[in-house]
Amino acid sequence: GFHGVENAEVAFGEDVLVIGIGPVGLMAVKGTSLRGAARILAVGTRPNCVALAKEYGATDIISYKDGPIDQQVRELTNGKGVDKVIIAGGTVDTFAEAVKCVKPGGIVSNVNYLGSGEFIKIPRIEWIVGMGHIRIVGGLMPSGRMRTERLANLMMNGRIDVSGMLTHKFEGL
Repeated sequence: GFHGVENAEVAFGEDVLVIGIGPVGLMAVKGTSLRGAARILAVGTRPNCVALAKEYGATDIISYKDGPIDQQVRELTNGKGVDKVIIAGGTVDTFAEAVKCVKPGGIVSNVNYLGSGEFIKIPRIEWIVGMGHIRIVGGLMPSGRMRTERLANLMMNGRIDVSGMLTHKFEGL
């Protein structure tokens, strides 16, 4: 999730859409909040994830069950769309929705594993026929001791509370 935020280059005052609020998406919501986004729209339906997304800084919750994500985003943003989109869930068809939501000059950052489907379709008109400076980026999070220490430091100093995502806790190992 944090890698998605970094790849999206989230900055102060931006409007950001996070698609998928499982553990990765929840960390994208929190990372986006830490980076100073003004508005965070989060897509998901599981009540416990919705509650945690709000706790982590989501200002709006969108249910994909209520219709196309892009239509809901356009309605919430008065037709403007968002500055950045972080894809943390969905299918190959989610890319089309993401591109339809982002403003010209924006970034679509994918950290979702696309395990099926032959093609990722990008809508030509909404991508402004390739002339709108909309970037699509993605990849696995880099690892290493320093990165791990920095992420752990956020938890140890109370900037991130992941206890809401724990399902099992083992003692004495």
